[in-house]
Amino acid sequence: MFGHGLGPARQRGAIGLIGAITLGLALLFLLLVVDSGRLYLEKRKLQRVADTAALEAVSRGGNCAAPDNNAAQFATQSAQRNHFTVDANRTLAVACGTLATGADFMRTFNSDPSKAEAIRVITTHRVATSIAHGILTLFSTQPVSLTTLLSATAVAAAPSPPVATLTVRSTLLSVDSTKSAALNALIGGLLGGKLQLDAVGWNGLINTNISLLSYLDALAIRLNVSAGNYDQLLKTDATVGQLIQAAIDVLKLGGNAVQVVINNLEAIKLIAPGTQILHLGDLVNIQNGTDKSALDINLQLFNLIQGVVQLSNKASAVAVELPVDVLGLLNITVKTRVIEPAQISAIGNPQLIATQPIFVRTAQVRTLVSVKLPVIDGLNKVIDAVTGLVGFLLGSSLDPNVGTQIDIALEAASGSSYVTGYRCNGPADKSLSVSGTTSAVRLMVGQIDPQNLFSSSQTLKVDDFPLLDLGVRTCSNGACDPRQPYAVGGLSLRVDSSVAKTTRTHVYVSPPEVKQPPSYFSFSANNVVGSLSDTLNGIRLASHTPTLGGLLGWVLGLVVDVLTGVLNLLSGVISGLLSPLLDPLVNNLLAGLGIDLAKVDIGANLSCNPGGRATLVI
Repeated sequence: MFGHGLGPARQRGAIGLIGAITLGLALLFLLLVVDSGRLYLEKRKLQRVADTAALEAVSRGGNCAAPDNNAAQFATQSAQRNHFTVDANRTLAVACGTLATGADFMRTFNSDPSKAEAIRVITTHRVATSIAHGILTLFSTQPVSLTTLLSATAVAAAPSPPVATLTVRSTLLSVDSTKSAALNALIGGLLGGKLQLDAVGWNGLINTNISLLSYLDALAIRLNVSAGNYDQLLKTDATVGQLIQAAIDVLKLGGNAVQVVINNLEAIKLIAPGTQILHLGDLVNIQNGTDKSALDINLQLFNLIQGVVQLSNKASAVAVELPVDVLGLLNITVKTRVIEPAQISAIGNPQLIATQPIFVRTAQVRTLVSVKLPVIDGLNKVIDAVTGLVGFLLGSSLDPNVGTQIDIALEAASGSSYVTGYRCNGPADKSLSVSGTTSAVRLMVGQIDPQNLFSSSQTLKVDDFPLLDLGVRTCSNGACDPRQPYAVGGLSLRVDSSVAKTTRTHVYVSPPEVKQPPSYFSFSANNVVGSLSDTLNGIRLASHTPTLGGLLGWVLGLVVDVLTGVLNLLSGVISGLLSPLLDPLVNNLLAGLGIDLAKVDIGANLSCNPGGRATLVI
């Protein structure tokens, strides 16, 4: 039997070997730590130089375009103060340009020497190759450089620019049972269906706010637009249902507290046309390059839906016809059509208003009210007696015409406002200057062709309303000549009154921040009559003298003079009949469209970011 010797003797020296390997590894890691620390400190020092150089170049207003072209000079001076001197081993490159935020919300720098929204500084420093790199050369067959080039990049920009917003406020601040009926008919009619929302439902829409930023993000998902690409989103085709559904998606994030409002939006969406193509950019004006944070503002939900509905009816050939019982009046037909939808909000940098205005406007509508005049029926006996006498003198050629339906047309043109200037000296010392315009209001009374009124290409006109038209039509052997209106005389009524536009300026002193409720100011025309009823009280009747000559014409003139004295009494009667139509027309109908005659309510917000301090953006 053979022995293997003593066990401990065979292991003699193993611990020493392990200890030597451990110390070698420790020394290697120590070298790596020291070497990496040296490179890290060099890199941090280089980055600090780039950061301070970029910040100073922006803070001192540097640019890369003639005649100044001083951005590189400012950056170099800053680097020298930080003991970074440009030489063969150290370089410093300066570029001016703009910033862009992509769909992934990452900022990128775009070089453009003509602009200095941001300044980029790139510094490099060539240092000795690290020890680890040197060890690598021992096992490498390729030549390895004895130096390593370190690089650092910094992009600085001025503080975020000030942000101003203008918002159109609906004049419909509360809804009673009467207004809810009018809104159901009006909004439903513009969408081509029927609504059954009560006053509580409409008030819920009025009292609910929605975040514009959240709405844009929700709509982007619905329209398959890249997140953050708001310029494309505003131009993307959308249906009324999609625009409303995006609002529903945002409200669902609020839980059950807004379920009633969601149900009402679902009812509105249910009757919305599914084929009509709209663009959100017609309702919301976002200035190019606006930062995402500036879009985080609140909009009144009613204004948003109201704008969508008005936009859906733009250029539509169908005018909404409201039932006669909506306004609580008899023998009346009301038709309305939106000519130009309201723009509910505009957001932008007031520094750029010279090339990119911040502008909002209210809707422009035309309304036609047709009224049957029962008062004319009460004069039938008088008219019959007179026409009988004239008919006896003329024989069978008399062709009288008595009007029984009078039309009232109202064109409420758009009100608008735009930013003209601003002051930002801090949160407590800021102001926003705007110019507001209330465009003309035109009232027409007489006989009006709806096709002419609702046309965007024809000139508006109103024809006389015949209170009594004693015309003549001569017939012989079954053939009749063209009718001669007012051949024997008569009376007619016609009103065509316009109010010129008025422009006013206003300065919002310390307007609230963008995310807060806006401060409102009402622009009203100075020379508008107190109410349209005052205009109607001034109705004047036109008397038409007989065109027939001779003794017969003289006799007929006497008869018509007598009749004129009787029918002139109609002026007060007709005025008293038409005047009461104006209050429900303005309060229930135009208010439902967010319009008050010759008045525009514009809300303003202004956020001023602290100036003088540049920030690193990349």
